[in-house]
Amino acid sequence: MENLRLLAISCLFISVIFSACKEDELACEAFHWTYEGESNPETWPSCYSDCAGSDQSPIDIVGAVADASLSGLDTDYASSSINLVNNGHSIQQNYDMGSTLTLNGEAFDLLQVHFHTGSEHTVNGIRFPMEAHLVHKSSTSGNLAVVGILFEEGAENTFLAKFIDDVPEEENKNFFSSTLVDISTLLPSDPGYFTYAGSLTTPPCSEIVTWFVMQTAVEASSAQISKIHGIVHDNYRPVQPLNGRDLKSFN
Repeated sequence: MENLRLLAISCLFISVIFSACKEDELACEAFHWTYEGESNPETWPSCYSDCAGSDQSPIDIVGAVADASLSGLDTDYASSSINLVNNGHSIQQNYDMGSTLTLNGEAFDLLQVHFHTGSEHTVNGIRFPMEAHLVHKSSTSGNLAVVGILFEEGAENTFLAKFIDDVPEEENKNFFSSTLVDISTLLPSDPGYFTYAGSLTTPPCSEIVTWFVMQTAVEASSAQISKIHGIVHDNYRPVQPLNGRDLKSFN
């Protein structure tokens, strides 16, 4: 009789645990991550465990060590048609295939560039008004290489000028044009960068990214930055601990 009672208690316990797990699964399926409110970045690890990892991005860039073994970024960028999407988290320009970044003999295809206002990376605690992420992926390893470009207010940016008036203001809206844009015109003339091993800055926060944050900011007009910020608002993740990772610089 005692064994039956213990068995019933065990079954009830398992049932409660299973029910709770099922509720968690359903909650995560319905989880719509955001940058503010009830699904802000502090809540992301509840459904995306990698977001609580030790090698997360972005970071505050401070104390970088110059590395003489590094060299300038080996890019081979072609022009692309304009293919904009407002994905609800950022404004993204999907880039035509055919542009690459080569790292140690491995080619990474440029997939897209998207924008964060303000910047996700900070430098010595200073946040810039905007940051662009050029996302590259290796077809062999599946790893990512992301080039971060910081913006400061100044002259009109010629790359942004190609499409700023056509940026979709509604979520899940697209804009396409055969007009060509050249991502190489977005890069600063100074080839210096900071580099470290990190993660996606949005869920699932996978730690598969080698980051290259350009040291010199590029200019964009106040109107251009305000246009993007007016649509995506403050869409940056707070900086994450470096946790002893190497932070190197190429000057």
